[in-house]
Amino acid sequence: METITLHGITPDEFFEKIRVIIREELKAELKQDQLLTREGALKMVGISNARFMRAINDGIVKPQLIKDRKRAMYLESEVLKIEKFKKREN
Repeated sequence: METITLHGITPDEFFEKIRVIIREELKAELKQDQLLTREGALKMVGISNARFMRAINDGIVKPQLIKDRKRAMYLESEVLKIEKFKKREN
C-alpha cells in the first residue's frame, strides 16, 4: 500500500493520489476468487445438483481440496461459467 506525505501537496493532488490508491485496491480485491461449498454454489447460480455434477464431469468446475476441510470447495469464477437452461414451454 502506498503512503502519502501531506507536506507540500495541494488538496487536488491529495485527492488524485487517494483515487489512484482506491482504484488499485479495488482491482486487487476483484482479482481474488472466493471458494464456495457445493450448496453455496447451487444457490448462487440457481441450478440443480444434477446440472452441477454434470459441470464437474465435463471439467467446467474443478473441486478444490483444502487442508483441514472435509468437503470440496469450488471457485466462484468457475461456478459462474455453468449455463443453466430454462424449461421449454409447450
